[in-house]
Amino acid sequence: MGQESVGLIETRGLVGAVGAADAAVKAGDISLLPFELIGGGLVSVKFCGDVAAVKVAVQAGAKAAQDISELVSHNVIPAPDVAISHLLASSSITAEEPIIEDEESSQNLNNFSVTQLRQFVRERSDSRLKGRHISRANKQTLIDELQRLNNESKE
Repeated sequence: MGQESVGLIETRGLVGAVGAADAAVKAGDISLLPFELIGGGLVSVKFCGDVAAVKVAVQAGAKAAQDISELVSHNVIPAPDVAISHLLASSSITAEEPIIEDEESSQNLNNFSVTQLRQFVRERSDSRLKGRHISRANKQTLIDELQRLNNESKE
């Protein structure tokens, strides 16, 4: 993300987040980052670009989210510190990206909440767990599935 500005919009519900993202992208020359499903129905929309474009995009996205569902908060960070940029860029995991890379990091899965583990499993199209099985799975079952997926992706 470098010296770009960062815009954040948090909504209650995915529909409002999609509406906010659509309005933001149409309003300014910005790059949309992956959504973050926080839990409790909260969804964060993140994007970056130059300061003026991000300010306009946040205003448009916040208005759209408010019209569609519940706007929780919004913010523009004009020149985020490098640590913040890395945090925002790495906070979401893409669908087929391995979550764990070696035995030591597999033990770090215990540091994630059950909600985060469920999100990781849902993002993997090759998971054996689907729908309600993910919702009802306990922490160890989710960790076992993620480890299985990681082992298969290495082969």
